[in-house]
Amino acid sequence: MVVSCLQHTLNPQPFTSPPEAGGGSELTVFRPRLPSADRLLPFLREIDANRWYSNNGPLLTRFEQALARQFAVPPDRVVVVANATAGLSLSLLAAGADAWDRTGLCLMASWTHEATAVAALRAGLTPWLHDVDEKTWQLDPTAVMDSLASSPSLASRAAHVVVTAPFGAVVEAAPWAAFAARTGLGVTIDAASGFDRLRGGPVDAVVSLHATKVLGIGEGGVVIARDALQAARIRELAQLGLTADRIIPQAGMNAKLSDYGAAIGLAALSEWPDRRAALVRRRDHYAARLAGLDGIRLWQPEGVSSTLMVRLPAGMATATATTLAKRGIPTRRWWHHGCHRQPAFATQPRGPLPVTEALVESVLGLPFYDDLDIPTIDRIVEALLSCSRR
Repeated sequence: MVVSCLQHTLNPQPFTSPPEAGGGSELTVFRPRLPSADRLLPFLREIDANRWYSNNGPLLTRFEQALARQFAVPPDRVVVVANATAGLSLSLLAAGADAWDRTGLCLMASWTHEATAVAALRAGLTPWLHDVDEKTWQLDPTAVMDSLASSPSLASRAAHVVVTAPFGAVVEAAPWAAFAARTGLGVTIDAASGFDRLRGGPVDAVVSLHATKVLGIGEGGVVIARDALQAARIRELAQLGLTADRIIPQAGMNAKLSDYGAAIGLAALSEWPDRRAALVRRRDHYAARLAGLDGIRLWQPEGVSSTLMVRLPAGMATATATTLAKRGIPTRRWWHHGCHRQPAFATQPRGPLPVTEALVESVLGLPFYDDLDIPTIDRIVEALLSCSRR
């Protein structure tokens, strides 16, 4: 296990699970928690002794090895980078984005974080915004195939597909690998919130290690590449594109993570089992309270992410958020109104987006974090139910 392999370098004091009640802290939608200074100190002393601070240092190597066990892949398929947005861009660049001369299209959901579209633009591609499936909230390979078949212009310019795993959900990689083989297009899974459930597969996947994620280090990301060759290419591009001979055949970017970031990651991994258990207890309590209710659907009852989303009756997100706010309960529209409504992407090409528009007006994020006390969850649910009864 990850914990046992790190135990010898960690302060032996256990992760302190938060109390189930009380605390007195102001209610927020999310409250991040990174490892304490005491947890970090052994790793910082190790960095002092090594005098190796960045450029694939020993702590970064250990962090990648531990993440490889988490994602069930060989270590040579894991590349830790400065952030997940850079990781997405690197996956696109490694697939050949530099050869597309800024004419290639990157198909993606409009129902995604804006970073997905930014990553494509920074890799030299133009986002093409596609609708998602009503049930899974993610791109469907058959629907994307149909879009390509019905539009010769789209098919001729399409270069890559980024499939977002919404709010920690699992994307089945095998159908997308078959899609890639059939179409010749690259595929990358944007699994920013997917740390808990993602396992390596036949296409690249990128996980965020931002402070707002369940395993956060402040800023960071990890690419789980489809194979070792792809990972080596991504690692090279993350160091400006420099080869071992100090030649740059393709320009990359500086996307390295320092050993200080890796130190936080190693400490966070040692706490992960207990932190996950704390989140599961709170998710399960929400699920039990919301079970069987008409018109309110808890998103992703399996696994944990750093958000807890509910699907409300059509068009009720704004009114519900307003009512809850009056009762001192904050909420969040995590993906705002879809990328297509952001000014930076409003002129990007897109198809019809009826499901996206419906999700925008019916999905709401509720307070969720590892020290959210159970009585407060009860209060949140009661307030939500009172909104639904109106």
